[in-house]
Amino acid sequence: FTSASVGIALAHPRYERAEELLRDADAAMYRAKARGRNRSEMFDEAFRHEALHLLDIEGDLRRAVASRAFMPYFQPVVRLSDGHRVGMEALLRWRHDERGVLAPGDFLAVAEDSGLIEQIDWQLYEAAADAARGLLGAEEYIALNVSARHLHAPGFAARLVSLVSASGLAPSQVRIELTEGAL
Repeated sequence: FTSASVGIALAHPRYERAEELLRDADAAMYRAKARGRNRSEMFDEAFRHEALHLLDIEGDLRRAVASRAFMPYFQPVVRLSDGHRVGMEALLRWRHDERGVLAPGDFLAVAEDSGLIEQIDWQLYEAAADAARGLLGAEEYIALNVSARHLHAPGFAARLVSLVSASGLAPSQVRIELTEGAL
């Protein structure tokens, strides 16, 4: 059985070249596919503003990767039986120049779609490992979230082992957590 996903963009004075109209129709088609296929979507002003906003975020992310603007926030991991802290989870945050500190929900989807997530994660892993030396007790650990993309990357395990070794942490002090999406 075949189905069709259709993106529609209507002629408008803002289009100076045919390629611009096709680009917007193509974007609408991908939106139709993302919303369940076998449907049509119209490219409109709201869609245009959303697309421009996403492009702005992607550009900001690229600059943030270059300036190393990503940092870990540490959340304690406690043992329920006695409330004793057993480790820390490194949570990703972005120091945005204009919008302040942003949580992943504000940018993670764009980072994943643009392929920047791996570079961002490695910046987080490095910063977390460096900071963990001063935060952890001898029996405590740091937990790092790992996306499915990393699990498919050649050399991920070797690079992570090298990072842990260079940080001075014992291997037992680092745990990786698979994100829900990876499962």
